[in-house]
Amino acid sequence: MERIEELAGIRGYITSLPGTGGKIKEREENFEVREIVNIKTRENGRYLIIKVRKKNWDTLNFARVLSNILHISRRRIEFAGTKDKKALTVQYFSISKPDEKIVERLSGLKIKDADVEIVGYSDRPVKLGDLTGNEFRIVIDDVDSTSSIEEIKEELQSKGIPNFFGLQRFGTMRLITHEVGRHIIKRDYEEAFWTYVAKPSELEEDDLRKIRETLWNERDPTVGIREMPKFLVYERSLLQKLIETGSELKALLSLPKNLKLMFVHAYQSYLFNHLLSSRIEEFGSLREVETGDWADYRKNENGFVLNREEFSRVTEFNIRRVSFLLQNGFAFLSLPLPGYETRPEGWHGEKLAELLESEGVRLEDFRGEYPEFSSRGAYRVAEIPFDFENLKIDISESKLIFEFFLPKGCFATSFLREFMKSEYPYFLQKD
Repeated sequence: MERIEELAGIRGYITSLPGTGGKIKEREENFEVREIVNIKTRENGRYLIIKVRKKNWDTLNFARVLSNILHISRRRIEFAGTKDKKALTVQYFSISKPDEKIVERLSGLKIKDADVEIVGYSDRPVKLGDLTGNEFRIVIDDVDSTSSIEEIKEELQSKGIPNFFGLQRFGTMRLITHEVGRHIIKRDYEEAFWTYVAKPSELEEDDLRKIRETLWNERDPTVGIREMPKFLVYERSLLQKLIETGSELKALLSLPKNLKLMFVHAYQSYLFNHLLSSRIEEFGSLREVETGDWADYRKNENGFVLNREEFSRVTEFNIRRVSFLLQNGFAFLSLPLPGYETRPEGWHGEKLAELLESEGVRLEDFRGEYPEFSSRGAYRVAEIPFDFENLKIDISESKLIFEFFLPKGCFATSFLREFMKSEYPYFLQKD
């Protein structure tokens, strides 16, 4: 598993004990996710709020299909966060300018593997800021050993849980989303296009991999249109746009805004994972800070442990206070998601400079020619804010059931990998 994870910048573990092993099998009921949102509804408003319980649907594809069924623009459907296809998920969506026809269609709606419930109305759409986090229930089968669970838990409480971006961020079966982002940052739109559409992966099924290999080598969009399966909607759409316009850039710009934003964000996530891996390798803990580091602070909201997203620099004047808060779980080390406004300094400045040089990228390159291909940068907590008192682990001979809450933007697979230390990523674990 480590070799695959390294493609996304993830190296090693913060805990020292052997893991439980086991598999998160490809049954949706083994991976349940329920959004916790802060949405106030009323009897009328400019937006209709729906709750969707679904399996075998990723968020973007569900929104696309729903817009087609309702005969409305995809842009009128918004959501707080994306969810993985291979999970049983409960998620909220908003639909702008709802009329009687939309309500009528939703009331009698039948979509395979999805149940839609009208919750009410609101005067604003569902946005990322409305998402508090997610509650998870995850089953791990075929466990090798449970003897180290308590000690791993204690070690995580002492050192912090690494807040890696999970492999889902990078494309799951083809870990190429961040590569597309790198090409976009370098203004190499032709290579970005063909990487997204055609770069083959050994993780895909043989038939599809062979189609991509042919297209990757020949780079003929007519071959792609002829051979690509119908379910690869975005790849086929891009190829058709290339035929129509003769421009890889124009084709990329035709993609939905959420997807265009995802490319540069994935590249930032890749760089963040590298920085976090290096921090763990050098310090062995996420509870130590130096001057020039950045930190964020803990808050409790409606019974959930979160971070404030009020990032501040560690200086010679506040380092003792920040260190005390960090060691007691009231502050969190933070690392940059690089962008054109990032100001490198201290430990992360040195490591980021080395990393960007190896990538052939400069911070100013993140000031793109198009808004969706640009980022000023931000910070992200290096440690997952977590309430161990609310962690439930049901242990049997060969099965584990984990139930827990994570703040928005945190990945359950990144939390569980420290316990499992499994040979394969969860999406390669077959029944």
